Amino acid sequence: MSLFTPLSFPDIVGFTAMSQSCSPYEVMQFLHVLFSKFDRLVDLDSRLWKVETIGDAFMLAAGLSTDDDDDNNDHDDDDDGEEKSVMGSMKKRAEKASCAMAAVSFGKAVLDEASNHLMPNGKECQIRAGVHTGDVCSGVVGSRMPRYCLFGDTVNTAS
Repeated sequence: MSLFTPLSFPDIVGFTAMSQSCSPYEVMQFLHVLFSKFDRLVDLDSRLWKVETIGDAFMLAAGLSTDDDDDNNDHDDDDDGEEKSVMGSMKKRAEKASCAMAAVSFGKAVLDEASNHLMPNGKECQIRAGVHTGDVCSGVVGSRMPRYCLFGDTVNTAS
């Protein structure tokens, strides 16, 4: 279980109408070029994780590698254990806030990147982007073409 995980689902404004007026190849090629640029943005920040693309949406999580279950395993049994506990808690909160800021920065970057692209129908590409934070459960689902997935109400709300 990953606690306080920022999620973002940037998607393309007008995608359905555009895809109805263009060939499937044009739509796929457009998404490939745009999402490859988004992939490069993810690669710039180790706190970001591309989960998957779903149609015209790019699912991103921040801070999934943070191990929230080990909050109490860093403490020594000496007299300053309480001080270490407080410092550890403050560090965890700072890391979580940093991950949320990374997700917001990614959202801003995809808005900028999209403005450099035209959709196949000739219209400027515009993106809706937002971030929602909460608890998620992650794992690989299935054995034939297995997929890494995130579950929880946070995923539903973010999308």
